[in-house]
Amino acid sequence: MGPLDKVPGAQASQPLSADQQQALAKLHVAAQQMESLFVDMLFKEMRKSAPSVSLTGKTSNAEQTFSEMLDTKRADELAKSGSLGIGKILEQQLRAAVAGTPQAAPQAAAPAVPPAPVAPPVPLKERPE
Repeated sequence: MGPLDKVPGAQASQPLSADQQQALAKLHVAAQQMESLFVDMLFKEMRKSAPSVSLTGKTSNAEQTFSEMLDTKRADELAKSGSLGIGKILEQQLRAAVAGTPQAAPQAAAPAVPPAPVAPPVPLKERPE
């Protein structure tokens, strides 16, 4: 039995059907792609904060395009390695829903201390004109 054969929260003696295994494989790919997209967006925002100057002066369009393509490839490889764990967390949270088994989600407990009442806003004093 492989890692896709059991779903957390499912009964221990219930193996997954072929459809469920296929759905979980698709979930794994989708979670990995989502992590890649997130990391790529992170790289783009980081690159915006750096000055756009290269050794030869202002960054050319070709160099900018190459940098974007390199960042996308790096994001894909980082997501495949699972180093950040974002895809793994997404996959764990969506696993029961995709496999078609009821998820035993923890119920939100009532707060032990009721929230403090909010004071009404204090009116601002009008300035003399």
